[in-house]
Amino acid sequence: MISRGCTCLRRPLSAALDSIAAGPDEPLLFLYPRWAASAVRQRRPISSLTSASASPKNRKNTSLPPHAGVRPSASTSFAPTCRHASRWISHDAVSTQLDGDSYVKLPGGHAEDEIKDKAEEKDTEHLLDSQPAIQSVSALEDRTAPTTKLSGVCARATKKSKYPIPEESEVWPLTPGSRNRVPMGLWERTLSPRNRKQVRYGEFTLERQKSEGRTPTHPKSWMDLRDLLLEVQSQSKSTTRRGTKYKELFIPEETIALMSGATTPGKAMEENIWHLPVRHGCLVHVLPPEKGNGLCRKVVLMGSEGTIELVEESIKRQQELQASGDPLVEVQKSPVPIVASIQKLRQLNRPVPLVRGTWTSPLDDQEGVSLDRLLESGPPSVASVKEFADHVEEVVNSQPLNHVKAGREGEHSRHSYPARVATHLSRLFSRDSNRKFCSTAALNSALRYLYKNEGVSVARTVFSEAEHLATVDSYNILLQSAALRQNKPMFEFFLKAMAQRRIRPNAGTWLALLQGMLTQKTKAAIIKDMAKKGYMKDINAIRSALQLTISDSFFVHLEGGRDVHSFFDLMIKTHGADWFTASLLSQMFDVTSRLKNRVAMQELLDICIEYRLNMNSACLMQILDLAQNDIFTALEYTSQIMKRVSFKLEGNVLEKLFFFAYKGCHYNICRVLWHYACMEDTTTKHMRAVILDSLTRNVSLNTSSDDVRKIWHICAGKVIIRRSARAKFRISQEHLDQLPPEFHHNPFLYLVSGFKASGPERALQLKLAKAYMHRDILTGAFPKYPLLVMLEAAATMDQEWAGKPWPLAWMLQNSIGISATRQSQVLE
Repeated sequence: MISRGCTCLRRPLSAALDSIAAGPDEPLLFLYPRWAASAVRQRRPISSLTSASASPKNRKNTSLPPHAGVRPSASTSFAPTCRHASRWISHDAVSTQLDGDSYVKLPGGHAEDEIKDKAEEKDTEHLLDSQPAIQSVSALEDRTAPTTKLSGVCARATKKSKYPIPEESEVWPLTPGSRNRVPMGLWERTLSPRNRKQVRYGEFTLERQKSEGRTPTHPKSWMDLRDLLLEVQSQSKSTTRRGTKYKELFIPEETIALMSGATTPGKAMEENIWHLPVRHGCLVHVLPPEKGNGLCRKVVLMGSEGTIELVEESIKRQQELQASGDPLVEVQKSPVPIVASIQKLRQLNRPVPLVRGTWTSPLDDQEGVSLDRLLESGPPSVASVKEFADHVEEVVNSQPLNHVKAGREGEHSRHSYPARVATHLSRLFSRDSNRKFCSTAALNSALRYLYKNEGVSVARTVFSEAEHLATVDSYNILLQSAALRQNKPMFEFFLKAMAQRRIRPNAGTWLALLQGMLTQKTKAAIIKDMAKKGYMKDINAIRSALQLTISDSFFVHLEGGRDVHSFFDLMIKTHGADWFTASLLSQMFDVTSRLKNRVAMQELLDICIEYRLNMNSACLMQILDLAQNDIFTALEYTSQIMKRVSFKLEGNVLEKLFFFAYKGCHYNICRVLWHYACMEDTTTKHMRAVILDSLTRNVSLNTSSDDVRKIWHICAGKVIIRRSARAKFRISQEHLDQLPPEFHHNPFLYLVSGFKASGPERALQLKLAKAYMHRDILTGAFPKYPLLVMLEAAATMDQEWAGKPWPLAWMLQNSIGISATRQSQVLE
């Protein structure tokens, strides 16, 4: 919390607020993100201020002199623009509907700007430059902000949180290696999972550098890098090379896709550069959508005059072929317009088509194939920019085969699948014959995959091969990776590289810096800088910032004793924040899980169900943390979410439910979860290990015991797996020859024929157990009934079986049946 009235501080940074008396109804708006603060900010009455703070002259006398450790302001024009930075939400903006997202319209209004004298501006600048005041609300701002219904909600923020929020002057949990400054439990509790992962990764990097004998010295903080970013931002744009001709064209999206590929949603809207080997070469530069006319993208052709004419004629011929519906053209003209930028159309007062086309993901129509399938006919022969970009996209979207299927098809490798993909990408970009077909789209796709899968060294190689095609989007990928790894030297290096190449940062660059911030106040400072630069006028920037700050804001909101409904009201009243995706909701569920707040979790779940908000498996994973290993409570939460048509359980959720049931000795629930995971090809390594361990704990069918737990450990695997002799399954002839003749008809009985301590009989049981487990994984069938129906039936049966020492033969005969349809292949 910001100290008020306390003069014995480690650093005198909050003294600028020590002389300001907080009114009883004044909300502590620094608890909220900038958009929430600007939506409800009100001018505090003069009567609530002390005499020292009411007069500008007295305020100058009470402010402390500059401290040696305090960084000077990065911008000398902070005071004149601080009003606009704190009020970057337009009052007369009316939210609209974009691409199916629903918004709540805001009432229009206007606030008259006040003219301040120079003394007041100077004092305000000094007040805002003090670090604890970065996120707090100055008493000199916004006298005419309209009153909203949320004022009462925000007024309750004056309650002090039970857990103190760290000051910005004390970087908390500082940089990697500083967790010993705060209690471990408080550190784990307060930071979001993303920030905890960042700090741990940074600590790991420091420890590795120390073990290698390197001295990790980097005195610069993230706020110093923010000052460096401001310097790079202020540099002038590079001019066109002398003697180079250029021409600007407006080209529709489908023609650009025919030329360069890159039709993945999101990536298709990025800046793209490639070279065409025409005469002496022509540089094709596709600018961002906001630089076009709304329906078309602006494309700049650079080269000699004759080269530009040839390229322009080629583009016109491609457009004519698309318009005529030539079947040989790979990318046809869309029957409905593909709008490049809806916001640009609105700025130009042009009508926005109600029916619009959009690009689909490569995985929407079919699943990704494995890398071996892509390369089974040898290295790809690339003949154009589009083919190279499409091949890179196929490689990064390829999926590894199930380890059992990979073993059957001989695709096992000593290296991990991401490492094999990284090696192939390095060869693609290093091959001399492919360099003329490289593009920014292909480079960015490769960099995203490599940094996501820890291929940092390969990413450096790929970037060095195509650095001449790098745009601000390429550098943003590199900066984002450095921020997520808390690697400040790497972040500084790429910022300076941007300055050398005269590449101006954009909103994505500032969002990358925002990802490196760990405290709420530093995050608020970055958002304020983004607002000053005008980036917060873009709805996408608002939503991206919301993704990075929602966890902190919701944590403080609940810690202050407020409910979930008031937080949703606050978001709905804010332009651009009335947007609740599954990723946002999963972060909010994580907050309730960290706080062990069952009431807030149930309230949030009720809101999601009532208003039909989309949820993913990450949301359910957070909810299951509060089930406390109770499978029946977990199934209640699961059933509430699975009733939604769009929801699909992922492998990590199935694994968690499986182990809940396994620890509770629930045979039928484990059986249902195991077989549905096999049919969906989502079994995990831990699930397979548990099943195999239980299968090899062999005991005779005639053995009986009254110890329910002992019976479970011995019999669980045999009840869970498939045992139907009618299944089209045959073990290898080699194993069958080793079995006694009485087990040839049903080899499963050999697993329950008694324990074999060692020798060839024990080895044969292990091979047979693996064969049966692999049979389930390679089933190739589809479930006949929904998972939720089968789980309800299995839960009813397990409640009847609970606590009773049933013999193994009885359980094998009476366990729940798993109905499957359409056996796709004969398993051998």
